[in-house]
Amino acid sequence: MTYPKLARVLCLLDLVAISSYLHHARALDHCIKDKDMVMKYCWHNIVKKLGDQFPHHWSQCCQKIREAVEIHCVCDRFTAQELNKIDVWRFAIVTHVCGNGLHSHTHCAGYLVPVITLPPPPGPREVPRPSL
Repeated sequence: MTYPKLARVLCLLDLVAISSYLHHARALDHCIKDKDMVMKYCWHNIVKKLGDQFPHHWSQCCQKIREAVEIHCVCDRFTAQELNKIDVWRFAIVTHVCGNGLHSHTHCAGYLVPVITLPPPPGPREVPRPSL
């Protein structure tokens, strides 16, 4: 193989490697962005001992959970400091309540996600009819 051909092949390999790295870096950035949004808007739902793991479906927390492209990659982005402040089991329940649940029998930051069964939503309230 001549030097010009070898140089072209090496340039082509470099181009493929760089484009693959950039695609992977964009995916990581998206996971970090999703995790930051979850921490900002779901903090009061996932914080240890005080969190209310049943947010309203219309809340900003649920909106951010539903917008997360890959909710499992959020688990991989929690820092040790964040994990000391949140309950991962609360996060798992919040994802299910909001409609983008973590898959059962998978790991999320060291927590094995169980089968999560949520209670049925409350029925419509009956409006009392005025008596005539």
